[in-house]
Amino acid sequence: MIRPRWELLRTGYERAGRRGRAQEEMVERVRLRLTEYAVNWAPSQDAFARMAAALETSLGAPTERRPGSPAAVHWEGPDTTLVLENVGDSVYLELVTNKRLSLDEELLRMDEEGLL
Repeated sequence: MIRPRWELLRTGYERAGRRGRAQEEMVERVRLRLTEYAVNWAPSQDAFARMAAALETSLGAPTERRPGSPAAVHWEGPDTTLVLENVGDSVYLELVTNKRLSLDEELLRMDEEGLL
């Protein structure tokens, strides 16, 4: 496992015209790389399996499992989804708004259909 090398913090400088609830929704995702980059699939696959088991123990059964490459496990909440993802060379943990996740999946679908 690795330690984060940076943090995002609120500086007090907001975009002009953004007020109230709009400011709260400015961050759509927070992504943390949990492992160093691996040369082959085995180390990241092992870390992914161990982290998925630990999260399942803490959060309960995931709402979705996506095998393959990238492999992903989702724990969906009312507004955000926790995503554990193994992209082959590294494992990531991401907290993303459901709206952003839906838009990302729609763009991926459109790209796969050659619409982009």
